[in-house]
Amino acid sequence: MIFRLQPDIDSAHMNIPIEKNKRWVGSIHDSIDLLGEDAKNLVMKQAGKGCVSDILTLCEDSIGHRINSIQDLVDGWNTLRKSRGLVGGWELVDGHVKGIFHECGCPLVRSGLIELHPVQCLCSKGMLETIFSRVAKKEVEVVIRRSIGRGDSVCEFAVEQQIRSTAGRTNKTGF
Repeated sequence: MIFRLQPDIDSAHMNIPIEKNKRWVGSIHDSIDLLGEDAKNLVMKQAGKGCVSDILTLCEDSIGHRINSIQDLVDGWNTLRKSRGLVGGWELVDGHVKGIFHECGCPLVRSGLIELHPVQCLCSKGMLETIFSRVAKKEVEVVIRRSIGRGDSVCEFAVEQQIRSTAGRTNKTGF
């Protein structure tokens, strides 16, 4: 359903569709939160994929060229965040990527279109896994160490590259 505001509606009534949208998305978040961990991750990873091309384009615009490496991605994302006055950022140290952020980075949350919910952090996780995997040209896993959506004072993500050993076990390493 699309809500269209009529020209004669005053500004006091303009937030009705947004508030209704927040409640509706909140009920979806609550419903997703009832699922098992694997199902929650799968659903929210798909949701997070919707932001991947936008983020990559913004990062490329921030550094003035295509993203060709994890270092380019880290540099572009940090430049973008700094230009928007956001505190915290990504770091690549000895092949390990870690990000610490002092506010939720989700544009839907930041714009006030949805309320922050713990399940939303899985959307960010899925988006990050997709972006870092695409740039690294290898599957990566993102670990949520801390999350504002879960009550922490910051969001902290670690990006870990997946390496399959010959014995079939998964080992985690840096880039």
